[in-house]
Amino acid sequence: MAGIKPRLAVSSCLLGNPVRYDGTDKYNLFICEHLAKQFELIAVCPEADAGLGTPRPPVRLTGNPQEPLALGIEDSKLNITPILTSFAYEWLSQAKNISGIVLKSRSPSCGLSDTPVFDQHEQIQNLGSGLFTQILIKHYPQLPVIDEIGIKDPKQRNTFISRVKNLTPL
Repeated sequence: MAGIKPRLAVSSCLLGNPVRYDGTDKYNLFICEHLAKQFELIAVCPEADAGLGTPRPPVRLTGNPQEPLALGIEDSKLNITPILTSFAYEWLSQAKNISGIVLKSRSPSCGLSDTPVFDQHEQIQNLGSGLFTQILIKHYPQLPVIDEIGIKDPKQRNTFISRVKNLTPL
């Protein structure tokens, strides 16, 4: 129908919402001003939306790079993996008419491909995707996905926007 904008899910912190672990945001001018003209922006923050609160203890990905755990940095007994995994499946079951998603880079929940995965010696052993993103990509491999770093690159941005506009929504 004419006049209806495609829907983009966007990491909530990129929209200026103070949902990061430390209560801050990562407002992205390009997303909020330019993408908002072409798309309906739908905020999602797996950690805050799953009820973890803000501020909250920081976490990082640890262990097997193919199946990492989201563990507390200051308290490694803090394991939010089940909460993030559960939220991701719930969100996917309720995500309606989403044509693409813009994610926060390096995030243990939303990172696309540059999130550090640490070993038991607290050394980075690999870079990967956040837990929410892993599940999203596994279940919807055709969904256009980009992070705020990729959206800065004109070629990546144009490819992403073209794919979003040509995709039948979820």
